[in-house]
Amino acid sequence: MTDSIRTRLFPKTFREMPHRRLILNTLRSAHLLCICFVVGGVYFQPGKAELALWIAAVVITGLGMFLVDLYGSCIILFEIRGAGVLVKLLLLAGIPFLDKENQILLLVVVIILSSFISHSARQFRHKRIIPQSFQDHFGLPGDNKK
Repeated sequence: MTDSIRTRLFPKTFREMPHRRLILNTLRSAHLLCICFVVGGVYFQPGKAELALWIAAVVITGLGMFLVDLYGSCIILFEIRGAGVLVKLLLLAGIPFLDKENQILLLVVVIILSSFISHSARQFRHKRIIPQSFQDHFGLPGDNKK
């Protein structure tokens, strides 16, 4: 990886986004509201068209939150909070293959996982899950928690 690309993806300090907290809180609130409709939709099983809109809204708001964090630094992909997003996406990809009861159970597990990670102490959320030798080899910045 060239130094220019590495510096853009993994700056030495997190890039600041204007109104970051307001944007994240707005996206998170919309995301939670949409998740409620999706879980209710899976449980009560309305028409697929009605549920598709809420699923799209969950994806868009979740992606928005993830992109705001990635803007700060792509190093989040190597932290528990970023890896948690990837794990949740993998789990959610299995929903179409499950029956209604297991879909609801999986959604509940994902919600609990999300809540646990996002409300954990900063030291836990920002903990790197890759070895220091890997970080050193690729010239990734050291721990610089916000």
